[in-house]
Parts: sequence; C-alpha cells; structure tokens
Amino acid sequence: MNRHLVELQIEKADRAIVAEDFETLMDIYTDNAVLVVMPGVNAVGKAQILEAFKKIAVYFKNGLQVKQNGLEILESGNTVLVLAKTIVSGPNYPETERKATYVFEKSPNGEWLCSIDNSYGHDIIGASE
Repeated sequence: MNRHLVELQIEKADRAIVAEDFETLMDIYTDNAVLVVMPGVNAVGKAQILEAFKKIAVYFKNGLQVKQNGLEILESGNTVLVLAKTIVSGPNYPETERKATYVFEKSPNGEWLCSIDNSYGHDIIGASE
C-alpha cells in the first residue's frame, strides 16, 4: 500500500523533533507556518517556531518523544488536513494522546509543507479568552 507523502513528512518531523534536528524540522514548515506551542500561545514563522522548539526541548529535559497512533488524511487540491492521534511523552511528562490537527500545503515543487501544526486539536478552543 502506498503511503501519502504527508504521512512521510509527519514521520520525518517526528524523528527530527525527537533528535532535536531543528534544521531538518524547519525544512518541513512553510515560511509563514503557525505552531500551537500551547493553548493560547502560537509561534508564527520559522524563526519563532525554531525558538519555540528549542524551548520545548529544554522543557522536556531533551527527552521529548513524539509518535503518531493513527492518521486520517483529507486532500483537496494543494491542501491536506490531517487528523491525528499524536502520542507525546518525556522524562517529566507521562505518555499523553492528543487529537492533533495539521494542515499541509503543496509547494510549487510538489513538496508537502506544514502550514499549521496544532498538536492540541480542539483543546485550543477558548484558550485565549
């Protein structure tokens, strides 16, 4: 069975996050991407996202683990919506499943890049009120 290219990008991102390979990770995002750092707090653009991931690594004592436990990929033209069961854990954080939402856009060269990275899914609703 052929896997969707977005699924492969998500796997690549997960490996980069765990390895703290931020250069590889930034290559997966669009220039103006949005990362939900926590409900009510977003990082916008690669520079802010890079700084956020560096701080996240420290918060998780450089032991953050991320993996997917199921994905649903909905594609329309050059846009993909991903609904995921994302498992997050770390030395000071028990394994937790999040119902994540990701949006990918196809670049002019055909590469799928993440434009919205929301590992909290619907939990962000009302968080900034």
